[in-house]
Amino acid sequence: MTIEAMKQALEALETCMYPQQKQMQAMTALRQAIEQAEKQEPFGYFQYSIRMDAWVQNRDSNKGAAFYTHPQPQREWVGLTDEDIEQEFGFIDELLRDCVYRTEAKLKQKNGYAEEKNT
Repeated sequence: MTIEAMKQALEALETCMYPQQKQMQAMTALRQAIEQAEKQEPFGYFQYSIRMDAWVQNRDSNKGAAFYTHPQPQREWVGLTDEDIEQEFGFIDELLRDCVYRTEAKLKQKNGYAEEKNT
């Protein structure tokens, strides 16, 4: 939902002469969502294309409505144990262990996981 749409919904709720508890909760939730969304950078801008008869993403802020996403939590890397390797391959030796651990290290690097420090 765009910030503009959230603000319109909030404005509509605020016009209720005698808001009930559900409307009050919705207003509070919308205010919080608007505050959070205004702090975030937009994921992209979307605009309706008549030629394509669909919404298309555009990175230009002058075109279309801004859409936001929630940041995804960083997951902890879970590596393979010697038992995992042996179970998968049926055996384990120094060469295989080294190959698997070097492959894991490369995957960590490519996926942006920080290097673990040996303690």
